[in-house]
Amino acid sequence: MEEIIERILSHPLLVVCLSLLCLLLLFSILKGLLKLAIFALAVGVLFIGYLHFFQEDYPLPTIDSEKFDAIKEGLLNYVPSELNSTWDLNFSMPDKNSTITPRLP
Repeated sequence: MEEIIERILSHPLLVVCLSLLCLLLLFSILKGLLKLAIFALAVGVLFIGYLHFFQEDYPLPTIDSEKFDAIKEGLLNYVPSELNSTWDLNFSMPDKNSTITPRLP
């Protein structure tokens, strides 16, 4: 593989051609991303225009925040109070560094 790279780099014309090919590839990728960004911006503008002009005729549904509060309270039980700690989910083996001895049934 190194021999192939050395042979390619030893020919200046081949290096120029490959550089131009890389630039053309980069340009085509950026052109595609620019088209995608313009399309997303146009869809966003159309959506905001739809919301502005048809809000009175077709209002957005109201969100019941009580349901989300209940879900949030349920999920907060699974969030650790200290984010720097790790979760040890291996309940079958006691922790070797633990000071608490496990109770046997």
